[in-house]
Order: sequence, then structure tokens, then C-alpha cells
Amino acid sequence: MSANDYEQCQKYFKKGLSKQKERNFAAAEDFYKRALRYNPMHLDANYLLGTLYAEQRELAKALKFLRQAAEINPRSHMIQNNLGNIYQLSGQFDKAIDCYRRALGFEPNMPEVHNNLGNIYKNHQQFAEAEACYRRVLLYRPDFVEGYCNLGTVLRSQKKFQEAIESFRKALELSPSFKEAFEGLGICYSELGEREQAITCFNRYLELDPGDNSEVKLQLARLNAGEIPKRYPAAVMLTTYEKKAQNWDADIQRPGKEFLGPKHVREVLEELKLMQAHQLDVLDIGCGTGVCGEYLRACSRHLEGVDLSPHMLAQAQKKGYYDKLECADAIAYMQGCERTFDLIIASGVLILFGDLLPVFQAAARLLKPGGFFVFTLYRSESEAVMVRYNLHFAHSAVYVREAAAAAGLQLALLEPKVHEFDLGEPQPGWIGALHKAA
Repeated sequence: MSANDYEQCQKYFKKGLSKQKERNFAAAEDFYKRALRYNPMHLDANYLLGTLYAEQRELAKALKFLRQAAEINPRSHMIQNNLGNIYQLSGQFDKAIDCYRRALGFEPNMPEVHNNLGNIYKNHQQFAEAEACYRRVLLYRPDFVEGYCNLGTVLRSQKKFQEAIESFRKALELSPSFKEAFEGLGICYSELGEREQAITCFNRYLELDPGDNSEVKLQLARLNAGEIPKRYPAAVMLTTYEKKAQNWDADIQRPGKEFLGPKHVREVLEELKLMQAHQLDVLDIGCGTGVCGEYLRACSRHLEGVDLSPHMLAQAQKKGYYDKLECADAIAYMQGCERTFDLIIASGVLILFGDLLPVFQAAARLLKPGGFFVFTLYRSESEAVMVRYNLHFAHSAVYVREAAAAAGLQLALLEPKVHEFDLGEPQPGWIGALHKAA
């Protein structure tokens, strides 16, 4: 590299650094790219451009430049940690774990890396491994409030309730208004059957955060200490499916965890002679990764899918079954849609709605005369609507029948089925079909 190239590279790099500190990302990106034209192997320009893209969730670009930085300096624990973060966000968990482990090999005393590694294990229900990671976090940072909450969560998941309670209480000693600790405590007390203490903790959470951004209102409803919410909170759903999207198709087929909704829907379509139609206009609400897309494509002239999670839709897009995919709330989309459909399906999504009437009404609006709405639900044998242990909703046959009638639809079919398995245990469900009169 000539002296002039070096000077030009440094000049643009410093300008990029200044703009990034000012949060002027477009200018920072431009200056870093100019610096790299003079020296493609500039470590900090590659690293900071990668982190800039990461902040903007442009993960493919972030990976490109962070990989380059890792090649230039393969022993940097900071680069390996950030590269692991990008792999984790993009759902490449094995690669993320490898990066975190390399980072810890270079610098074992990095609580943030132990925490990141613990989060992956926690999200994949490897609770013993997650517990070990969080304990290392707290060994290095005994004042880390979030670490105590994370540890409490994995202890609770292993039914170590008293240890979990101690961990959540430690978090509150350090930060008395840390709302997540109250939620964790409430769940522990609920599991132990200490209803009043659980209610107190959940209500304290709502005093700190009265919005609908957590599952706390569902917890209170499950304890008969609050109204049943109309639907599952969107913010929690988005976070959940961001983590699950990459491995969703494989996860729902794992032994003991099988989700049977798509199978039941297909069987009903065959029973109604809809699979032989081949010229149907079809809407798949809560389409997720497009698990139903292959067989719906076979009977469709036009196939649309709508889902709230962009990460789930990204997986559906790769399959190429859908003519149109929209990232939107299902009810809002149906209420504003101008196209009509012969068939609407909802496989495994109505379990997120306590109040089914708005969904049924929106479906009635879009169905052509003679059209069908086919869906799955969790089954309640007692209450009209109830909050299950997994904080999703279950509905009774009477409720479904009344909601369908109120929406102006005929109940063509409602049969008990196993909705899915949870740790090998069958979960009671319904497969239903509503019909719009011709």
C-alpha cells in the first residue's frame, strides 16, 4: 500500500467513525466503504461497517464484513462475539455457538459472551447448559440484574422453584423496579400453588408496565384474577417467532413435539372435495413459514399468505408457493383486503385469539358465497374461553358455534382432534370448518 493510499484510507475511516458516533449511518457507511477501497484489509473499517449493518438489522451485509474482520484478526474475542450475535439473529445457532466458544477461548472472562451463549441454550430448552452459562455470568458480574433473571428463568424451567425465587429476589435487591423479576416470581409462585403471592407479583409488574407487552395479563386470567384478554400480545409473539423462525419446520416435527394442524386442515380439505378443485382463490392467515403452502398450492389458482412475523414470512418466501405474502396483523389485513376467496385457512393461529368473533366476521366478509373457513383450535370442555397452561387460548364447542352464527357463517364441521404433542403429551384440539351460504 502506498503512503497516499494509507492516508486516504485513514482519512475516510476517521470520517466514518465520526459519522457513526453521530448516528448518521448513511454517511458512516459511505466513508467506511471509501476507506475499504483504499485498503480492503483495514480491520476496524470492516469491523465497524459490520456492526453498523448489524444495528440496522441488515444481517447478510453485517456477516460479510464481520467475517472479513475475523479473517484479518482471527483471535479477536470482540469480533467473534459480534459475529456470534449476527449468526444468532439470523437463526444460525450452531455457528453462533462456535463463535461464542472461540471468543471465550481467547478471553474466558467475558460475561456478555457467557450470557449470549446461555440465551441460545435457554431458547432451545437446553436448560442445564444455560444454567451453567448464567452462573458464569454472575461469577464475573455479581451485580448483573438481567443475569439473575435469566438464571431464575432456567431454574424455574427445571422446576427448581425455590432456587429460582432466590435468583429473582436477588435481581430485585439490585433493582427494586425490575419488572421481569416480578413476572418470574409470579410464575414460580403460581407453579407452587401460592396463588395470592403470584397475583401480588403479577399486579406489581402491571403497576410498573400497564401496557399489553407481556404475558402477565394472561397469567392473571389463568388464575381467575383478571379478564381474559382478547388476544395474545403481539410484542411477545414477534419476539418468540423471531427466535423460532429459522428452525420452525424441523421443530414442529420433532418426536414428542409434533404439531398436527396442517395435517388436520388437509384432511378436511379432502373431505370437503376442495383439494380436487385446483382453481381456488385461497388465503392462509397466520401462514408462518408456509407449512401448508405445498398442498394449498396444488388446489389454488391464487394463494395469499399473511403473518405478523417478518422472520417467519422470510422462510415462507423461500419456498415459492405463494403468489402474495403480506406482513400484517391477520384481522387488520382481512378487514382491508379487497379480494374475495373461496377458501381461508388458519392452522395453529386462532389459539392466539381469545375473542374469535372479529376473526370470523373478517373471514365472512372475504369469503365468496359457498366458500369455507377451515381452522384449528385448542379444545375447552368446560369454559367458553380459557387460558391454557401455555398461555394460549382454548375454546368450547358452544362458543365456536355461537361465534360462527354471530358472524353469519354456518358451522359445517367441528371435530375433536389432537392439536399437537407437548413433551409427548397429546393436547386436545378442534378442527373446524365454517361455510358461507351460497
